[in-house]
Amino acid sequence: MKLSVLLAKYFYQHREISLPGIGVFHLDPAVTVPDVTDKNFREFLKYIQFTQKPVQKPDEALIEYIRAQTGKIRPLAESDLDSYLADGKLLLNIGKPFHIEGIGSLQKNKSGIFEFTPGEPMIERLESLHEEKDTEKHPRRKLTYDESQQRHTVHNNQRRALLIGTMVVIGLAIILWGGYSLYHKNTETSTEGTVVVHNDTPAQHKDTAAHLSNAPDSAARQAIAPVPGTPPGAYKFIFENTDRKARALKRYAFVKELSPRIQMETKDSLAFTIYVNLAATPADTTRIKDSLNAWYYGGKPIKVTIAQ
Repeated sequence: MKLSVLLAKYFYQHREISLPGIGVFHLDPAVTVPDVTDKNFREFLKYIQFTQKPVQKPDEALIEYIRAQTGKIRPLAESDLDSYLADGKLLLNIGKPFHIEGIGSLQKNKSGIFEFTPGEPMIERLESLHEEKDTEKHPRRKLTYDESQQRHTVHNNQRRALLIGTMVVIGLAIILWGGYSLYHKNTETSTEGTVVVHNDTPAQHKDTAAHLSNAPDSAARQAIAPVPGTPPGAYKFIFENTDRKARALKRYAFVKELSPRIQMETKDSLAFTIYVNLAATPADTTRIKDSLNAWYYGGKPIKVTIAQ
């Protein structure tokens, strides 16, 4: 139901209504309010009187009545009334009449005084007629309040869309940041943590343990010469070269517990090498390197090298 109709209904019930920035409309208590369909209803409207005086805020009872009739919360009820009155005062200030359905019309003269004409410019028969019939009867009339309410609705929809868009962008940023942090953490853990062998078979473990225990050599298959400085008949298998001291110490402490033959060396405390010297024939170096890589790195690509 339109706010102007609610104002008229409230006025008929309480016989007085105070509108901020406008004034006070009142009706003699002795006057009987007829039914809106009564033929004497137009005569009744002539008894409505208006007094222009300062009104700071609407009556509490009026706000509560609008809230109860529209089902809106109190702030929205107050906002609707403020918008309606603001549009009315704008019409008055530009020399246009301000129609209040079921009560009358106001017009501002050259002296700034509001002139009131009682009567109904258009009444919806309150609850008797449907809004569709009223639209057919007055096709050219459009209330200022409806225009204001439409602008208010469009503005709220724009703000809601902007808020939703902002929340979506923030959500995507959080998801991307979380994914990057998780990936970075997993990468660090994979690099510095304990290496778990996933693809080794019992035979591979047995073969690697044999090599680290100085197992016998097999027949030659390819010519790779031992590195000078290593024991005769042995090769220096390098597990890892790193310039990170903390990484080197951590890995060395771990693998040293698994095999005392594992060694670590550094020349200037800037580069660290974790290695093992194993006796082998040239033909066995490739197989031993593969076994050591599976033992040290798990299923990763070959990283174990042979010192040249």
